[in-house]
Amino acid sequence: MDYAGGTAHGDGIHKGGVLMASLAKQVAVAARFDPPDQWEAIRKEGCPLVIEPRDLAGLAGFARGLASKAPFELGAEGTAIAAAAGLGALPLPLRDDIRQLATRFAALMAVPTVRLRLEGIVGNACRKIHSDNVDVRLITTYAGPGTDYIPLGAEPDEANLRRIPTGSLALFKGRAFNRAHAVCLHRSPPAADMAVTRLVLVIDTPLRAELAELFARQAVTEAHKP
Repeated sequence: MDYAGGTAHGDGIHKGGVLMASLAKQVAVAARFDPPDQWEAIRKEGCPLVIEPRDLAGLAGFARGLASKAPFELGAEGTAIAAAAGLGALPLPLRDDIRQLATRFAALMAVPTVRLRLEGIVGNACRKIHSDNVDVRLITTYAGPGTDYIPLGAEPDEANLRRIPTGSLALFKGRAFNRAHAVCLHRSPPAADMAVTRLVLVIDTPLRAELAELFARQAVTEAHKP
């Protein structure tokens, strides 16, 4: 387990950490799934990114098959089970993996529902280095190159980018988590320039009212640009 910008032990848990951990266990009990204790480092002030390596094993073939249908974007929201089912007719092993990841993420974040996005990517979207306007986001790449990130303390320059291995699970801390916490700067590899196809899963917490209002204003602004 890698803790980019922090360690598994030490100070830096924000004030809501104890309460959030307690709620996470309650959600996990309801979901019949143990809370992901190894992900708890994301609560630390100096830890903007947690990476959990894993081998895709039997999922790789299913992922490549689905990626071959790119470009596409599938989205769903609800409980882990409902959201995974809401993505449509996916290969069963892939859908089960998404459901399990959504369950773990919901337990960590102490939320009853999650938002899922599964994308087959062939373009250069999100290639600029940025942080997300979320609390914590889980990203895993099933096929193609993984997400690039800037290590904590490094200048946000392409020369400092590191790449998360395909299949690894990554928790990215965003600007909505806590203003005092470091955020993870990252980008999507430019798939078009690299002539590759990516299959990427994104899991978010439910959209808070203030963020929904912000996104609505941004959409209006974009719509009125010449």
